[in-house]
Parts: sequence; C-alpha cells; structure tokens
Amino acid sequence: MRTTDKMRDLTLKNMIILVTYIAILILCLMNFGTIMSFIGTLISIIKPFIIGFILAFIFNIPMKYFIKKLPIENDKTRKLISAILSVLLVMLVIAIVIMVVLPQVIENVRTLIDNLPEIFKQIEEWLNYFLKEVKISPDIMTKVEEFQQTLGQTILSKLSTWVPGIALGVSHFTTGVINIFMGFVMAIYMLFSKDKLMRQVKRVGKAFLTEKQFYHATDVAQLTSSTFENFLAGQLTESVIIGVLCYIGCILLDIPYASIAAVVIGFTNIIPYFGPIIGAFISSVLIVFVSPMKAVIFLIFSTLLQQFESNLIYPHVVGNSVGLSALWVLFAVSAGGGLFGIPGMIFGLPTFSVIYELLRRWTNHRLNQKKQLSKAALESQ
Repeated sequence: MRTTDKMRDLTLKNMIILVTYIAILILCLMNFGTIMSFIGTLISIIKPFIIGFILAFIFNIPMKYFIKKLPIENDKTRKLISAILSVLLVMLVIAIVIMVVLPQVIENVRTLIDNLPEIFKQIEEWLNYFLKEVKISPDIMTKVEEFQQTLGQTILSKLSTWVPGIALGVSHFTTGVINIFMGFVMAIYMLFSKDKLMRQVKRVGKAFLTEKQFYHATDVAQLTSSTFENFLAGQLTESVIIGVLCYIGCILLDIPYASIAAVVIGFTNIIPYFGPIIGAFISSVLIVFVSPMKAVIFLIFSTLLQQFESNLIYPHVVGNSVGLSALWVLFAVSAGGGLFGIPGMIFGLPTFSVIYELLRRWTNHRLNQKKQLSKAALESQ
C-alpha cells in the first residue's frame, strides 16, 4: 500500500512539474519579443564581464603551459608567475601587431584613399565601355538614367541623416573601447583569482546539486573548457600563421595592399570554412581597382594558400579539436552565423561540438542500457 501511495505521489509530482513547464513555455512564447529585448539589455549590461571572461579564457591557455614548464616548487608562486607571464605574453603579441602591422595598414589605407578618385574614374570608364560595346535598347538606357538620377537624389536626401548616425557610431565606438578596457581589467582579476573563483563555484554547486548532478555538471564543464580551449588555441595560432604567409606571398608577388590583405585573411580565418572565402573576396575587391590582373593572381594565390592550410597546417595545428565531420562543421558555422552573426560563426563550432559529444555519450548510455535489459530478459527465459 505504501508503495502504491509513493507511486501515486510520484506520478502527481511529475504531472505538476510537466504542467508547470508547459505553462512557462506558453508564457515565454506569448512574450517572446519582451523576453528577447530583456535578454539583449541584460547582455549589454554585463558585456564587460563577458569580454573579461573570454579574455581570461584566452589568457589561461598560455598560463597552463607556464604552470607545467616553470621549475618552481611552490605551487602558489608558480601559478602567480605563470599568470603574470601569460598577461605579458598576450600584451607583447598585441604590441608587436600594433607596431609592425598597424603602420603598414595605415599607409595602405592612406594610399587607398588617395587612389579613390582614380578608382571612381576607372569604374566610370568600365561602365562607359560596357554601355558602348554592349547593344542596349533605348528603353533600358532610359531606365538606367532614371535610376542614376533617383540614386543621386536618394544619396543627397540621406546625407542629412548621416550626422546623427556618425555621432551614434562614435558613441558606440567609445562604449566599445570602455567595455574592452573594463573587460581586460576583469580578465586580469579572474586570472589571478582563478583558484578562489573555482572553489566558490564548486561550493555553490555542491550546496544546490546532488552528488550525481554535481558530477555531471563538472564533467560537462570540463568537456566545454577543453573543447573551447583547444579550438581557440588552434584557430588563433593558425590565423597568425596564415596571416604571415599571406603577407610574405603578397610581397613576393608584388600585390598591392599586402598588409591589409594579410590582416583581413588572418582575422577572417578565425571563422571556420567561410572565413577564408570572405577574406579573399574582401581583399580582392580592394586589389581589383588597382590592378585586375593582380586581383586574379591574388585569388589564385589565396586559393592555393587555403589548400595548403586545410591539408597541412590545419590538421597539425587545430587537428580534431572539435571532433566533427565536415558536414556538421558546415552546419554549426551556418546555424551559428544565422543566429548570432560573426560571433556565432566563431563560437558556434565548439558549442555544437560540446552538444554533439554530450548527445553521443547519452545515446551510447541508452543503447548500453537497452542491451543490458535485453540480455537480462534472455537470461531470465
């Protein structure tokens, strides 16, 4: 009787939980716009913390290497020195990029601005040549002229609205710089207080979770940390290598805007699959106005460089850090980009890799359970 009462209470409890979940889901769907607006506001408020967490995660990659390699017996001192060396190393890399790459990029941008009148003139010559050589009916020419006039009037009407937009852009840029600075300060604090923060998180987890739930949460956290760490370390290293090789190749081939092309290729290469294509397209658009032939040469060179990267560099630097096939990588990057833009394209791959691994483990666990039940049923017969 007691067992029956317990089963009845358990069933009632499950029904209440199910009804509660359904009610919450319906409320969320009915107020989806308000919830998303609240989430957006919340993310903008805690953005410095998010930036700090990401930077601390990046700082932690070389820090773990220094902890393993430094011949210091005192554990606390070794971790402190490793944290200092990690921050100095990242700052040194940033300083080298600024000192070496930035002047070249500024010079290339200045050259590009100086060449803008010539570029516009060349575009006009191409259009005139196209309109002269290709036989176009007078009606289409009339529509083209009307479109040009309408476009000119639209541009002139929009000029009056650019000033507030520029002011808003300056405000967003200033806010972004402040957020990055605050995030950098938070990242340093997180790095030096990592052990203390981890102990606090574990204490909270043990207080509010059962032993089994805490074990599973710790396992998921370790899987997520290792996946993101391997992915970011490999992807950033690969991007630097590709950027340097692109710059050297552009210099040897006498391709204009070599530093801009190298920076664009390096940064966009962080995005799996689509990044190299986007970088090559952006760079070739800049080069084509100076020399169409050089743009063709650059496209050929970037294609060969991508093949070299995907077949030789990527397997050794990134390897199987995400553990996904090409199809799932493409799906993860596409879905992440569609939902969250460029950040989604970058972090969608390791996120989906974690989800994929958890589903794989859960599926194997369920299959093993069914296999054991089938085996027990056969033995009982």
